[in-house]
Amino acid sequence: MDSKLKEQLIGQFRQYLESTPGEKAAQGEQSGEIDLYTLFAELAALKNEVRLESRQVKQALDHSRELIDGLGVTNQQFNDELIRRRQGEDELRQHAERPLLLEILELRDRIDAAIRSLREYRPGLIDRLRGSRARLVRGVGEGMEITLRRLDGLLARYQVSPIDPVGKRVDPNTMRVSSTEQRNDQDNGIVLAEPRKGFLCADKVLRPAEVIVNKKVSE
Repeated sequence: MDSKLKEQLIGQFRQYLESTPGEKAAQGEQSGEIDLYTLFAELAALKNEVRLESRQVKQALDHSRELIDGLGVTNQQFNDELIRRRQGEDELRQHAERPLLLEILELRDRIDAAIRSLREYRPGLIDRLRGSRARLVRGVGEGMEITLRRLDGLLARYQVSPIDPVGKRVDPNTMRVSSTEQRNDQDNGIVLAEPRKGFLCADKVLRPAEVIVNKKVSE
């Protein structure tokens, strides 16, 4: 390289280093080039701007998360309150329906007893020869059986179902022991018969079953 040109370039570089930041920026603008100082200054400003925007975005996300969590808690509280209200309404309804259902069960007991009596009826010789009374008894019995089925359908709509304890171990929550019998072919505490049927209403005892329980005599 020519020594004159080298001295010229060294002089320009020394002048650039000794110039102020404003003069450097002005020189960059005049030459159409971006000097290192301006570039670093703009990068620093951009970095600060990105940091500020990141902080604002984080704050917005935190606020949104708190809002969503609050809405979730409110929604859960609303659901819990709705469940409590429905349970309360169900309990009030069941309490109001209970006397009516018990009356229907009493009517069912009478009809069921009448049907069993008609089934056990045995007409005398004259009635068998005539056949009229037997037909009457059979017709009355069939009518009562239809009425009994309708009552059972009505009770089913109110979620009333029989307990059916025979052959099972006595359960004090759903059964009441009316008497005991001794049978060696059954274990102690097994229900042998059900003189009065028991019923559940929506898995709650509406009327306990009256049962006869096996009780062996100790040897």
